[in-house]
Amino acid sequence: MVAVRLGGLLAVIGAVGVVVLAAALVIRAPALVTPALALLGAEYAGLFLVRGDTLDVRAPLYGAAFLVVAELAFAALELRAGAAEPGLVARQVAVLVGAAAAGVVVGLVVLAAAATPLEGGLGLEAVGIAAAVVLVAAIGRAAARSR
Repeated sequence: MVAVRLGGLLAVIGAVGVVVLAAALVIRAPALVTPALALLGAEYAGLFLVRGDTLDVRAPLYGAAFLVVAELAFAALELRAGAAEPGLVARQVAVLVGAAAAGVVVGLVVLAAAATPLEGGLGLEAVGIAAAVVLVAAIGRAAARSR
Protein backbone atom coordinates (compact mmCIF):
# COMPACT_ATOMS: atom_id res chain seq x y z
CA MET A 1 0.00 0.00 0.00
CA VAL A 2 2.77 2.42 0.92
CA ALA A 3 4.76 1.41 -2.17
CA VAL A 4 1.77 2.23 -4.38
CA ARG A 5 1.42 5.68 -2.80
CA LEU A 6 5.13 6.34 -3.14
CA GLY A 7 5.01 5.14 -6.73
CA GLY A 8 2.22 7.60 -7.47
CA LEU A 9 4.15 10.39 -5.77
CA LEU A 10 7.23 9.55 -7.84
CA ALA A 11 5.16 9.66 -11.01
CA VAL A 12 3.94 13.13 -10.05
CA ILE A 13 7.49 14.29 -9.26
CA GLY A 14 8.71 12.98 -12.62
CA ALA A 15 5.83 14.60 -14.48
CA VAL A 16 6.46 17.93 -12.74
CA GLY A 17 10.14 17.65 -13.70
CA VAL A 18 9.23 17.11 -17.35
CA VAL A 19 6.75 20.01 -17.31
CA VAL A 20 9.32 22.34 -15.70
CA LEU A 21 11.93 21.30 -18.28
CA ALA A 22 9.49 21.90 -21.13
CA ALA A 23 8.55 25.28 -19.67
CA ALA A 24 12.23 26.20 -19.37
CA LEU A 25 12.71 25.46 -23.06
CA VAL A 26 9.53 27.21 -24.19
CA ILE A 27 10.07 30.42 -22.21
CA ARG A 28 13.85 30.29 -22.66
CA ALA A 29 14.65 30.23 -18.95
CA PRO A 30 17.96 28.46 -18.26
CA ALA A 31 17.42 28.95 -14.52
CA LEU A 32 14.54 26.43 -14.66
CA VAL A 33 16.59 23.64 -16.23
CA THR A 34 18.47 22.85 -13.02
CA PRO A 35 15.35 22.48 -10.84
CA ALA A 36 13.78 20.31 -13.55
CA LEU A 37 16.84 18.05 -13.58
CA ALA A 38 16.82 17.95 -9.78
CA LEU A 39 13.19 16.79 -9.82
CA LEU A 40 13.97 14.10 -12.39
CA GLY A 41 16.96 12.94 -10.36
CA ALA A 42 14.89 12.90 -7.17
CA GLU A 43 12.26 10.80 -8.91
CA TYR A 44 14.90 8.25 -9.90
CA ALA A 45 16.43 8.23 -6.43
CA GLY A 46 13.00 7.74 -4.90
CA LEU A 47 12.55 4.68 -7.06
CA PHE A 48 14.97 2.86 -4.77
CA LEU A 49 12.64 3.53 -1.83
CA VAL A 50 9.74 1.96 -3.66
CA ARG A 51 11.59 -1.07 -5.01
CA GLY A 52 13.93 -1.55 -2.09
CA ASP A 53 16.84 -2.34 -4.43
CA THR A 54 20.37 -1.36 -3.62
CA LEU A 55 21.70 -1.71 -7.18
CA ASP A 56 20.04 -0.86 -10.46
CA VAL A 57 21.64 -2.45 -13.50
CA ARG A 58 20.10 0.29 -15.65
CA ALA A 59 21.81 3.08 -13.69
CA PRO A 60 24.62 3.63 -16.25
CA LEU A 61 22.07 4.04 -19.04
CA TYR A 62 19.95 6.35 -16.91
CA GLY A 63 23.03 8.42 -16.09
CA ALA A 64 23.96 8.72 -19.76
CA ALA A 65 20.40 9.68 -20.69
CA PHE A 66 20.33 12.23 -17.86
CA LEU A 67 23.58 13.75 -19.17
CA VAL A 68 22.21 13.90 -22.72
CA VAL A 69 18.95 15.55 -21.58
CA ALA A 70 20.83 18.15 -19.54
CA GLU A 71 23.29 18.97 -22.31
CA LEU A 72 20.61 19.14 -25.00
CA ALA A 73 18.44 21.40 -22.85
CA PHE A 74 21.24 23.87 -22.27
CA ALA A 75 22.43 23.61 -25.88
CA ALA A 76 18.92 24.37 -27.13
CA LEU A 77 18.84 27.50 -25.00
CA GLU A 78 22.30 28.56 -26.19
CA LEU A 79 21.43 28.09 -29.86
CA ARG A 80 18.44 30.38 -29.50
CA ALA A 81 20.77 33.15 -28.39
CA GLY A 82 22.36 33.42 -31.84
CA ALA A 83 23.78 31.55 -34.80
CA ALA A 84 26.33 28.84 -34.07
CA GLU A 85 29.69 28.89 -35.80
CA PRO A 86 30.10 26.37 -38.62
CA GLY A 87 30.91 22.88 -37.36
CA LEU A 88 30.15 23.67 -33.72
CA VAL A 89 27.00 21.56 -33.54
CA ALA A 90 28.76 18.55 -35.07
CA ARG A 91 31.60 18.85 -32.55
CA GLN A 92 29.15 19.21 -29.66
CA VAL A 93 27.23 16.11 -30.79
CA ALA A 94 30.46 14.12 -31.08
CA VAL A 95 31.60 15.19 -27.62
CA LEU A 96 28.18 14.47 -26.12
CA VAL A 97 28.00 10.99 -27.67
CA GLY A 98 31.55 10.27 -26.48
CA ALA A 99 30.82 11.52 -22.97
CA ALA A 100 27.61 9.49 -22.76
CA ALA A 101 29.35 6.34 -23.99
CA ALA A 102 32.24 6.86 -21.57
CA GLY A 103 29.73 7.42 -18.78
CA VAL A 104 28.02 4.12 -19.56
CA VAL A 105 31.36 2.28 -19.55
CA VAL A 106 32.48 3.87 -16.27
CA GLY A 107 29.05 3.24 -14.77
CA LEU A 108 29.21 -0.42 -15.74
CA VAL A 109 32.65 -0.75 -14.15
CA VAL A 110 31.42 0.90 -10.95
CA LEU A 111 28.29 -1.27 -10.97
CA ALA A 112 30.39 -4.41 -11.37
CA ALA A 113 32.66 -3.31 -8.55
CA ALA A 114 29.69 -2.57 -6.32
CA ALA A 115 28.18 -5.98 -6.99
CA THR A 116 31.41 -7.82 -6.18
CA PRO A 117 31.24 -9.33 -2.70
CA LEU A 118 34.29 -8.33 -0.68
CA GLU A 119 35.10 -9.04 2.93
CA GLY A 120 37.46 -6.18 3.76
CA GLY A 121 35.99 -4.60 6.83
CA LEU A 122 36.08 -0.97 7.85
CA GLY A 123 39.45 -0.22 6.22
CA LEU A 124 38.32 -1.28 2.76
CA GLU A 125 35.09 0.68 3.18
CA ALA A 126 37.06 3.82 4.14
CA VAL A 127 39.24 3.42 1.04
CA GLY A 128 36.12 3.06 -1.10
CA ILE A 129 34.57 6.20 0.36
CA ALA A 130 37.78 8.15 -0.19
CA ALA A 131 37.96 6.92 -3.79
CA ALA A 132 34.36 7.99 -4.39
CA VAL A 133 35.07 11.46 -2.99
CA VAL A 134 38.16 11.82 -5.19
CA LEU A 135 36.18 10.67 -8.24
CA VAL A 136 33.37 13.17 -7.62
CA ALA A 137 35.92 15.97 -7.09
CA ALA A 138 37.71 15.04 -10.33
CA ILE A 139 34.46 15.01 -12.27
CA GLY A 140 33.52 18.39 -10.81
CA ARG A 141 36.91 19.85 -11.70
CA ALA A 142 36.67 18.49 -15.25
CA ALA A 143 33.18 19.95 -15.62
CA ALA A 144 34.35 23.34 -14.36
CA ARG A 145 37.23 23.38 -16.83
CA SER A 146 34.98 22.51 -19.78
CA ARG A 147 32.80 25.58 -19.25
